[in-house]
Order: sequence, then structure tokens, then C-alpha cells
Amino acid sequence: MALFEWDDEYSVGSNLMDGHHQKLFDIINQMHEQMKNGAADESIKKSIDELIDYTVFHFTEEEKQMEKENYSGMAAQKRAHKAFTDKMKEYQKEAEGGMAMFVVSEVSKTACDWLKEHILVMDKQYEGQIQ
Repeated sequence: MALFEWDDEYSVGSNLMDGHHQKLFDIINQMHEQMKNGAADESIKKSIDELIDYTVFHFTEEEKQMEKENYSGMAAQKRAHKAFTDKMKEYQKEAEGGMAMFVVSEVSKTACDWLKEHILVMDKQYEGQIQ
């Protein structure tokens, strides 16, 4: 069973951003499955790297859209994005230090909870304002 199942309540009215969010949840679900199946550290580290890489890509694209539309909440979004990215990079360092199997549960749960909250609280505020 997946850690997260997409629901229309998470839609922010932008096919592009919704697609990005769905991809992030797919990566998180993949990590959750790896944890349940006892995957090797290298596989888990690759998934954490993928999560961070795609998160950075998504945040960059989202911020470009906000800037393009002169979105008033952009500064708060950038701060939230940076805090999340910094937290995930801390987990990445722990995983690289030989703790991948121990941190994967925290990474997937933290990322899933944060992303759901962020979408429903912050990203919903730009619904209808960005493409």
C-alpha cells in the first residue's frame, strides 16, 4: 500500500504544478516501498537523491511561475522551500554516512507530511493565479 494516494483536494489548478506534486509523491511512495522491502542502502540513497533533485527542480519552476505572475506570497514560499530542501539535505548526509536504511522512514514520512501540508496551506493560496 502506498504511503500517499493523490486526491483532487491537492490540485492547485495548474496541470504543470499538479504533475510536479504527483511526481514528488511518486518518489516518496517509491522510498516507502524500498523501506518496507528492505532495499539496499545504495538504492535508498539514489531515491533520496532523486527526491532532492526533483524537489529543487519543482521549487525552481514553481517560483518562476510565481515571479511571472507577480505572486504576493512568493517570499514566504521561498523560505518554506529552502527550509524543506535544507532538511532533506540533512537526511541525505545521514544516508551517505551509512544510515540510509535508518533515515528512509523519516525522509518518506517527513516529506509526505510536509508536502501535503504545504500544498493544502501555501500552494492553495496561488490557485488560479499561476499556470
